[in-house]
Amino acid sequence: MFIKKNMNYKKILLVLLILGGISWGCQAVVEDLTGPSSLGNNLGIISQPNTIVIGGGSTTISVTVFTVDSVPVPNATVTLTTSLGTLGAASLTTNAGGGATTTLTPGTIRGIAYVTAAIDNITAVTAVSIIN
Repeated sequence: MFIKKNMNYKKILLVLLILGGISWGCQAVVEDLTGPSSLGNNLGIISQPNTIVIGGGSTTISVTVFTVDSVPVPNATVTLTTSLGTLGAASLTTNAGGGATTTLTPGTIRGIAYVTAAIDNITAVTAVSIIN
């Protein structure tokens, strides 16, 4: 009887570990890449972390501008907008590596903040979950 109960606990533990691994794997950070623009540039945006708590911090929003040949584009102006929360800057200028960062701070409304980056005639979007 003890062995049979012990086996059931092992099976339950195995199922929980598998479900936990699947859940962990579903939290991958995905960068949205679009392009090329009318000037031949590509645009990428990513948020890290992609979940923030109301009243508990912020997330970093990173944008990258590069040519179709993957050459970084310095001094490019990228405009940002968000559907929820507050951006640290609505306009960014890329550095020598083609990148720029700002922050997104949650407001008082929970939901999904869609942060959109725009340059030339293209946009890229990242989603940030804002939770209680």
